[in-house]
This record gives sequence, C-alpha cells and structure tokens, in this order.
Amino acid sequence: MIDQTSLEKLARGIAGRMGPGSRLFLSGDLGAGKSVFARAVLRELGVNGSIPSPSFIVNALYSVAGLEIHHIDLYRLKGIPDELEFYGIYEVFESDAAIIVEWAERLDAAILQKGIFVSIGFTDNAMMREVSVDERGLAGN
Repeated sequence: MIDQTSLEKLARGIAGRMGPGSRLFLSGDLGAGKSVFARAVLRELGVNGSIPSPSFIVNALYSVAGLEIHHIDLYRLKGIPDELEFYGIYEVFESDAAIIVEWAERLDAAILQKGIFVSIGFTDNAMMREVSVDERGLAGN
C-alpha cells in the first residue's frame, strides 16, 4: 500500500524509463489515482503548465525535447474498434510516440501486448492505494 506521495514517486521512476515508443497502460476504478499517476509521469518527462484530464478530448498531445507524448483517456469510450478508429487511437499506436493510457482495459488485446501496466486500487484506508506494476515485452525482446 502506498500514499499519493509514493504513488507520484513511483510514476516519476517509471517516467525515467520512458522514451520514444514507450507504452504506459493505467487501470483502476474512477478516482483511484490514474490521473495523478499520469500527471506525475508527464511532469517528469518535462511537461510544464496545466495538464488537464483528456477525458473530453480523449487524446492530449505534448511535445517535449523532441519527444512526442500522447496522454489518452478512454473513460468516455466503450473501447469498440469504430470509436478507437474515429479518435485516431490505432494510428497513435502505430507511431513511435510515448503513450500513456488511462482506462487501458478498454483497448483490445492486440494493443496490450507490450508496455508497462500499472493497476491502482482502493484500500480500506482512503489515503492509501494498492498498486501493481507489470512490464510486458513481446517474445524475443
């Protein structure tokens, strides 16, 4: 179990391992801390200024020191292929941009083959979260 400060510290550590082609998939219930985690990653990657939730725009694009970063929030989507196509999600995943996805469980399995998977869950203590991190690579990588 970790508190918000430790959650942000974990996010900064993961951000230090990200670069072109990185995929970070965040899952957890509404209010668990996915946006807190994503913002800490973006700050560590060098994003300054306001970092609003991309819930309504679905895909926020940042460019920092030559690194293109997509912060995708699928909360408002069902994850059906036509929706993902409409918002250009498949096209983003074909690029070498760094990608952070909130509500990653709404993506199809083909996209979820490789990346860093972070699951954030509630605990009995409202100030603490249960967090699991799993890094997956394709066979042979």
